[in-house]
Amino acid sequence: MKALGIYREVQNSPNRESDDALVLKAVMDQLSILKTETSLMTPEDFDRVDVAGYDLIVPMCETYPRLMRLKKIEAETGVMVVNPSDSVLGCYRTRMLDSFARTPGLCYPPTEVRRTTAEANLRPPSFEAESGWWIKRGDVHNTTTCDVVFARNWKEVDAIRREFESREIKDMAVQRHTDGDLIKFYGVGPGQWFTWFYHDPSTARRLPFEIEDLAAQAEMAAAAVKVEIFGGDAIVTPEERIFVIDINSWPSFARVRTEASVQIARRLRLRRTASRKA
Repeated sequence: MKALGIYREVQNSPNRESDDALVLKAVMDQLSILKTETSLMTPEDFDRVDVAGYDLIVPMCETYPRLMRLKKIEAETGVMVVNPSDSVLGCYRTRMLDSFARTPGLCYPPTEVRRTTAEANLRPPSFEAESGWWIKRGDVHNTTTCDVVFARNWKEVDAIRREFESREIKDMAVQRHTDGDLIKFYGVGPGQWFTWFYHDPSTARRLPFEIEDLAAQAEMAAAAVKVEIFGGDAIVTPEERIFVIDINSWPSFARVRTEASVQIARRLRLRRTASRKA
């Protein structure tokens, strides 16, 4: 089997460029042990070369033109791509929220998607938000600290909106702030492997929850956007409720890179073996 890994764009790896690269390299190293011939290339190299002849493509790249090229390659050659282009696009925030809304049982904070024009934001959302709102760019996940910004009141939202508009960001998500412990989770499958940790252990209140409830919510979110290698964020509230905030394709797995690389390589081999038997 021949596998190609494509690194993530530097601009899409804010403050974690090396972590993203290291986990992909670790997965390729594991695949090599599992009798797979592997190659790695930058997104810029991918733009220039013919990638015919691979049985498996493992892309961390996220820009729209590259995903469209990958989608065309998938359709024309039948090569297995994990995560597929449509699934990565499904993690773009507006698409993700639409998928969440169509997933029974999945819990996420009240959210409205709006255009970034002044006319679309004359009034606050219909839901109450006494503790404020998180204003998030509507396409990709944050590439700078200005992409997800907290607003204590509706007056502050206008400055955020104007900054988005100045960067030609067309849509934004307005999400109610939810009090609780912020958790980061990682998974493979869904259903093969799952782990979690506090985003900031020093400030976590360690509110009680059931890990199976967290795993179930995370895996529902992953299934909603059809990603197999995933990470995300969730809130555990004082009432022991769990709200998924985000899901994304191919996170850095920085704190658990060694274990994650083993689990991801195993998943990729299993998927490839199953496809050949089908």
